[in-house]
Amino acid sequence: MQPRCRLRVPVGYPASIQSDTCAGEGVLLDLSPTGCRMRSDIALNAGTYLALQIAIAQERSPLAVEVSVVRWCKDGHFGVEFLRYSQGDRERVTSLVAALPPTVIPAHPDYATATLTAVGS
Repeated sequence: MQPRCRLRVPVGYPASIQSDTCAGEGVLLDLSPTGCRMRSDIALNAGTYLALQIAIAQERSPLAVEVSVVRWCKDGHFGVEFLRYSQGDRERVTSLVAALPPTVIPAHPDYATATLTAVGS
């Protein structure tokens, strides 16, 4: 697993989720221009492709992510990478993330990097 290359901002946005095999609702827990962490009762597996409609407070139209992929799943939470946005929505997400205070969130809740030590001769 690669370390996160961008900061995510904590959010609580509701979202509609659509895959080839199921549909339902979820909540975004954090957001970056390239992905998010979500919670849902929908059973998803890593590698599942999704379409998302994300409701943003004080915005009339939802953000549409036409194609995204689930990268990890655990206990009703999953990480999603955004692959293709609807027209103009990439810029909306980038502006939204820039306006919110960032936080450093691990790439995966149970992910820990190993500590390396140098051995002297």
